[in-house]
Amino acid sequence: MSRLALLLFLTGCAAQRPFSAPRWYGQSTAGGWPETASAGARSVEVDFEAVTPQRAEALRRGGVHLPRGSERLADPRAHRDFVDLRVSAVGFGLTEGGYLLYCEGLPLPVLVPESQVDLGVTSAEPLGAFIYPDRDSALADLEARGTEAGQAGYAWYRGAGGALIVPTLFSPATTPRIARTMLEVREHLAQTTQRELKVLLLTLTGAKVLQGVFSRVLRVGVEPEPRPQPRREGVGGRARASQTPAPQAAPPAPEPVPAPAAPAPVPGVPAPSPGLVQALSGGNPTPRVAPGPRLSQDVAARPKVPQVLPSDRPISSSPTQNAQMQADIRYLRNLGARNIRVNQQQLIVRDGQRVGTNRPDLQFDYNGRRYHVEYDTPSSGRGPDHQSRITSNDPDAETILLIVP
Repeated sequence: MSRLALLLFLTGCAAQRPFSAPRWYGQSTAGGWPETASAGARSVEVDFEAVTPQRAEALRRGGVHLPRGSERLADPRAHRDFVDLRVSAVGFGLTEGGYLLYCEGLPLPVLVPESQVDLGVTSAEPLGAFIYPDRDSALADLEARGTEAGQAGYAWYRGAGGALIVPTLFSPATTPRIARTMLEVREHLAQTTQRELKVLLLTLTGAKVLQGVFSRVLRVGVEPEPRPQPRREGVGGRARASQTPAPQAAPPAPEPVPAPAAPAPVPGVPAPSPGLVQALSGGNPTPRVAPGPRLSQDVAARPKVPQVLPSDRPISSSPTQNAQMQADIRYLRNLGARNIRVNQQQLIVRDGQRVGTNRPDLQFDYNGRRYHVEYDTPSSGRGPDHQSRITSNDPDAETILLIVP
């Protein structure tokens, strides 16, 4: 009888559910994991984040020693908050001067200024897998540590109010999906602008008629009917103040002309030159020319950059040309152009050095390139000679020839 009782006791113990093994956050019941996991348990996705060296040092001083995690596990590209994984659409912010990223889970688009984009960088080295709390701290550490000569560097940080992990530089090397879409957006915009400008130019005759009619069309295009402006949130998480639309000068046209960040013109003031708008949209109407031999006076020019002169100085005796140039300067400043000079000797990008004694009517930096603008009359014919000399002094520069009576 005692043996039978012992047998029943052992049988009951064998039927008992064994003690559950400890469950770790992120443990899955998929194939390859221990079969001791409870049946029907759901898998949990885990994102690993490496703390910055400053944060790790602060914890170490407080007596907390973090384990050394795998660089692969802490790769920000594999994080679910990585912007390249969250983005669903990319737009070019014509009135904002940058790109708009529409991301899953965010109610507002995220603005990426053009200064944070370089679509020509195909190889770059990250500072590390750690994620900084904001852009300023990431840039400060990036500058302090430096990068190898000839190698672009970047760092990761939390942007859009901490909702996204973004690099300090958007490029094919850091965000390939977004960069590819940015290129497609710009190409489509350039083709559309060039096509619509060609139609308008071919349907108008005479220089004076062209100037007046085109100015009126541009006013209509940049002044839509007043409507509530949605708040746009920048990458750093700060909301951009909405702008009140300017009053309309004419009824809206059915086919407005797209223009990047063109300010609303005032009645009686010329609109930005259509050739300038087209060139900065990616389709310069002035064909490029091959550089030729430089003039002796340009070769002998001192590299030292002269002091910038007032931008309201005239370029000719024509009031029309001077007024048009001032309208273009207002447009360029609204667009974010830098190093604007009027009727001064030719410089290279970022005012690096003087390369000629010639004086382009207007020159400026935009999107990493140096632009030179020449204003000529329909009968002058001096534009090609000006372009040839500018190109010979700086083959990387872009020249825009404009005809203004």
